[in-house]
Amino acid sequence: MTAGITERPTFTGTDEQRALAEEIYQLMMAQARLFALDAPIRQTLKNLADFYARQRQMDPAEAAQLIDEALRVNDHVFTRQETNGDVVFITSRRGRYVPPQVDTVHTFKQRLYEPENPLPVDDISVVVTTTRPALTTVEPVFISEYWQQQAGLIPVIVESPVETPVEPVVETPAVTAPVSVSEPVQEPVSVAPPVEPTQVNTVIVLPNGLQIDLRRPVEELMAQHGNTLMSQLRTAIENDPLRRLVLFGNQAFPEAALVSFGKNDLRRISDYIKEVGEPLLDTQIIADIFYHNPRQSDYEVFRFALNYRLSREKDFEFVGVEGACLWSVRNLPAIGTKRVKASEMGQLAGYIEEGFDDSLAEQSIESIRKSGQVSHVLTFFEWEYGILPLTRALAALLPQPLLSDQRSAVLRFELPQHYVSTLVELRYPTGNRGGWLQGLEALFHDYLVPGALITLMRTDDPRTFAITYEEQEETQDRLLVLDETKKTPKFTFANMTYACVVDTDMLVNQQQYGRLRNLKAFPMNERRKADLMLEHVFEVVGAPVGTRTEPKYAASFETLFVALNVLRPASREYLAHLLTEGDHFAPDASRPGWWFYTPPPSLEEEEEEEDLDEEDFDDEE
Repeated sequence: MTAGITERPTFTGTDEQRALAEEIYQLMMAQARLFALDAPIRQTLKNLADFYARQRQMDPAEAAQLIDEALRVNDHVFTRQETNGDVVFITSRRGRYVPPQVDTVHTFKQRLYEPENPLPVDDISVVVTTTRPALTTVEPVFISEYWQQQAGLIPVIVESPVETPVEPVVETPAVTAPVSVSEPVQEPVSVAPPVEPTQVNTVIVLPNGLQIDLRRPVEELMAQHGNTLMSQLRTAIENDPLRRLVLFGNQAFPEAALVSFGKNDLRRISDYIKEVGEPLLDTQIIADIFYHNPRQSDYEVFRFALNYRLSREKDFEFVGVEGACLWSVRNLPAIGTKRVKASEMGQLAGYIEEGFDDSLAEQSIESIRKSGQVSHVLTFFEWEYGILPLTRALAALLPQPLLSDQRSAVLRFELPQHYVSTLVELRYPTGNRGGWLQGLEALFHDYLVPGALITLMRTDDPRTFAITYEEQEETQDRLLVLDETKKTPKFTFANMTYACVVDTDMLVNQQQYGRLRNLKAFPMNERRKADLMLEHVFEVVGAPVGTRTEPKYAASFETLFVALNVLRPASREYLAHLLTEGDHFAPDASRPGWWFYTPPPSLEEEEEEEDLDEEDFDDEE
């Protein structure tokens, strides 16, 4: 046996294929150190490709192709199987996998239920024992029809039951001949009418008066009333005074079956999350601290118990999504920029909750959910601070909160064109404050510029998303930047090189928007006043068309949109609302798409006018 374990198989193919196959074999042997000699060692092609892609900094698809080719050549060592579209490679510690052969010629089931020469049965107790093992619940004992027929308990031919009641029939002997004593007199035969089945009420009535018939197909019921039924079931479980069932997300388990966690367990979990420095998955916590693995029978119950207990602790915060439960603790490093506070950003993105969101003008929610991607043009504010407002288009792509009181979720965004990724915090909207994504500052500044055309898309992992862009030849231009090295931050233009496709109208370069250097870098608490920011933008980028005593400015809608998004996020619909409702703005009738702004008189001018009026009045006297 020792020789069989230490013996290594011979690998074929090119030098690279042999080296790769041998490396994978060694990896699977390390995985199965405690396996039996003939036990199958399984590994999916996806897991192997992801491992080698991260290790060798290459594309996972390319890694999967190389691994598949190398293991196909060595099919005497690795058995290849495809299950539900997933490719699985199998081997064993012997250097090959031989499926066990099960003899199904003679089975206990056949000998028990269908014997060729059954023994005579005089008593049914010979076949069925009267003893019963200790069970937590009383279970019925099944006796096959064959043995019941052998014992004479049921007839061999069973007649169909009478469907209609039959009146009692009495047969009278004929009067033409005497009745023989030896012939028995047939007694009257009476057949009882069948018992009608009890009618079961399958219609439930909801508090709002809606009636739902549960006899309908499940798919049809869930499609029409799924949310209502789930809400009613959740309410019934939460209002149960005995708390026989407990909820976490969309799962429910009996409370009596849950594992208890002590204060020492919670302290170990908290210390481990702080040591790693970022939120952790529940599966990672279970594997690294409690040494449970998914092959254990109580794994799912243990996992639910952990999530349920952590959700009831004030020191832990759930930041996961459906299918990926992440937990965070206090004092972890903040994700994203510190230059914009959460309270300030919520007010800046409030225009979305007010209904001024035009993100679905070119793509519908259905198309976004079906394709799993959203196209977007970066504005200067989004690029500078690494923040994306949570528009309805992004909300259709990103996961919804799993818990009712969940404030945020931590996602991972990848830039597959450069093999880099970063943690991103998704803040959900609350009340009249909008939601947003933050933490993309490094990706934007390293590879993109304002005006870049990007695509956000889903991946197989529910908490991982990708950002891609169309590449072009490197271009150098003087673009707008915010210089914060000085005591007073100011806007300026700097030479920058980029290799991404951009929307030229949104590219804030010096050639098109040279006046933007005169914008004032207001504090964030002042930028939430959108009407004042628009007036300042008009005075900076607008063309003077009035006099010195009566100033007036004119600017196009698109110029105003680009300039306003330098100071704060705003949609075109929100900008149109500000221009229409503002007292000092008016459309230019001669040029469609152009607007006028007439500044109101300042306080100093009003005081001077009052002084002049008083002097005139004194002179008259």
